[in-house]
Order: sequence, then structure tokens, then C-alpha cells
Amino acid sequence: MDNELPIGWIETGLLDIVEVYTGKKDANYATSDGKYLFFTCAYEPLRSDDYSFEGDVLILPGNGVNVGEVFYYSGKFEAYQRTYIVSNIKIDPKYLFYHFKRYWKEIGTAQQYGSATNYIKIGNFNDYRISFPPLSEQQRIVAKIDTLFGHLDALKARLDRIPQLLKDFRQKVLTQAVTGKLTKPLTKWEKTNLGNLVFKGGIFDGPFGSNLKTEDYTSSGVRVIRLENIEFLNFVEEKETFVSEGKYNTLTRHTVREGDIIFSSFISEDIRACILPELKTKAIAKADCFCIRPDETKMDKKYLLFLLVSKISFNQLVANIHGATRPRINTTQLKTLIISLPPLEEQQEIVRRVESLFAKADQIEASYQKLKAKIEQLPQALLAKAFRGERVEQLPADGDARDLLEQIKQAKEGLEKGGKGKKMKVEDEVRMVAEEGTRYGKK
Repeated sequence: MDNELPIGWIETGLLDIVEVYTGKKDANYATSDGKYLFFTCAYEPLRSDDYSFEGDVLILPGNGVNVGEVFYYSGKFEAYQRTYIVSNIKIDPKYLFYHFKRYWKEIGTAQQYGSATNYIKIGNFNDYRISFPPLSEQQRIVAKIDTLFGHLDALKARLDRIPQLLKDFRQKVLTQAVTGKLTKPLTKWEKTNLGNLVFKGGIFDGPFGSNLKTEDYTSSGVRVIRLENIEFLNFVEEKETFVSEGKYNTLTRHTVREGDIIFSSFISEDIRACILPELKTKAIAKADCFCIRPDETKMDKKYLLFLLVSKISFNQLVANIHGATRPRINTTQLKTLIISLPPLEEQQEIVRRVESLFAKADQIEASYQKLKAKIEQLPQALLAKAFRGERVEQLPADGDARDLLEQIKQAKEGLEKGGKGKKMKVEDEVRMVAEEGTRYGKK
């Protein structure tokens, strides 16, 4: 946090203005259709039939991968025993929430404990410092942040549409390409089966069952091409698996080479296929990866690749898939795939036009990724300015946060002296402090 505070602001320890509790329930306490939210250390809450907490609170996972996240909640709820609840908040609760959004990951969770699972302790809250202005300025800051984040959410929603728009664009290009609409052909196209356009034995899969087991994998040797290496028109080089030279010698008929089309046997929302690039070692395909080796005197391999990943082929293959949990096809079905075949020269012109249009789509996608990265950084930048007092105008009528902090301290001392019989409800105390802060702001 910044050392120099704006005029009228004050910095204090978190526990001067809040109380921190932990939940008491085990995760098994959750019910499927409970009336109340049950917050655990997971990102999404469960449900509970009853509640132990209520009010305007912050909820923070105490262990696991979500340590550092913070959630704002208003109402009745239940909480898991490793979940922290910041309650009885004496300043604007949303202001505190946004402060945590800005600083909790950076400062509040700087010290974590445990080796297998990270977790935080109450000491993380003891060490947390918060700066804040008078209540009326807090409220203006919250309103401003709410507005800016609303605009940001709308912008993100529009950006989120771009990947699907690009995907639809590419599929439209492919459909037009393999139906002749991209080139408006002068000659009639042939229709034939894929099996007629490959070399003898030019469609095959990898070794099944006991022929290749997990224990056969080694840290180096002959490369094994797996499903993880195949994306839409892209080969993923980084995910490497190998077998020994000796094991490879028993599997040579599954050898794949540079220029082969590698095709996933699993058909879901898309078809995954790519051209195998040059590799550093020899390679075989795994069982779920088909190799297609076209006769390039009959068919341009890039044209075939574009046809294979088009919706035209997808719709044909979906009609023949089998398997409920992992729908897939076999090599026999792949060989009978009906191909619309223009002359070789026209295939090459189609490839050129598709690649030109895809290059434009790639440029748009690159711009989208850059803009997305900038937008993802904006929330922290907006919050940083807010907590430097740069988001809203400071007004003389706001008063000084020192007066608000003094009222908070007096209220806490009054509670302690009053004993259990005179202890106010949390909601009443917050309301009283807020009213006092407002009166100070009007002085």
C-alpha cells in the first residue's frame, strides 16, 4: 500500500475495525437443496439447511488453491471450518471488499503455511493494514468502482464473444472452400471415398491394448504422438512422450512421419487434426490417433486437412460414431468418408485462399489476446487509483477519517464495558457508527 495518504484519510490495523471468525462446519454438513449458501474453500458455494452467520461480510478461503480470493456476501449463510469470515465491519463493507480485492493476495496472503496444501492463519489478518477516508468519501469511491467495474464487465462480455465469432468465421470459410463457393469452379467436382485417395496402407491407427502400455513410456527415445498433441490445425510440440528403441522395433508398422495428417479418433464438438511437422526423432502414433497419408498426385494434403476439419466432414462422421462416454470412429469409417474432389490445381488455389482468410482471422485473434491481457490488468489498476484517493473528488464536508476511527473505538469500548447484557446486535452497531460518521461528515 502507498505510504502517503490523501488528506482526511487514516491507516489502521484491520482488527481495529472488524472481527474475524472461522466457520465451524465440516464439508459433509452440506445438503443438495439447502435454503442457505454454505461457503467452503472452493470457488462455488454449496448449500445448507440452516445458517450460523449473517450480515454484510467478506468470505475468504483459508486453504487450498483459492487462498487469496475474497468474496462479498450479504445475508444468512453457513461456513466451512477452514473458511474465514470478516464480519462486524465498521466502515463501508463494499469499500473493505474492494480493498481486499486490491491487497489481500499481494499482502494479506504473503505468508502461507503448509507444504502439501497452503493455508493462512489469523496472523495474516493481524498484520493487514487498511487505509480509508471518511464514510461519505468511501461511499463515493464504492459507487465509482461499481460503475467502472460494470462498464468493464460489459466490455468483457463483448470480448468473450470474439473467440466464438472467429471459430464460426473459420468454419464458414472451410464450408465454402470444400463446397466450391470460395472459387466458383468451372469444372464438375468428383465424389469419392477417402480410401481411394491415399497410398496403400495410408490410413492406420496406433497400437491398442497390451501392445503399448503406460509402463512402456520412457524419458527419451522414439516419440509417441498422442491426443494431447493434436489440436484444430495445430500440432502441440511441448507434450512429449517416448518409448525405447527396442519397444519401437515391435511397433514399426505404426510409424508416422513428417507431412502425415494426424487425426483424433474422438469426435466431440470439433474435429482435431493437423499436419505432423518435422520431429527430432522417429515417431509412432498412439491408438487413438489416426495417420492419413494421401497420394499427393491426387490430392493436396492441406486441402484434405481443411476438408477433414470442416463441418461437412464432421456431420458425416458424427452419423457413424460409437461409444457413449467417448464418441469415436474407426479407420473403416474414416476410409468411407465421402470427399468432394476438385482438380488438383483448384485444390491448391482453395488452400491459398483459405490460408489468406485464416491469416486475417489470426491477426484479429492476436489483437484480441493483447486487448484481453490489458483488460485483465485493469481492475487492479482501477483499484490502485481508488486507494490513492484519485477516483473521486474530496469534499470539505466529508470531514476526517480520524473522527470516524475514534467513534469506532469508543463504540467498541462501550460494548466491552457494557457486558453481555448490554451488547448490541452487529447490525445495530454498524448502523450507529455509519450514522455517526455521516454526522461528522456534515460538520
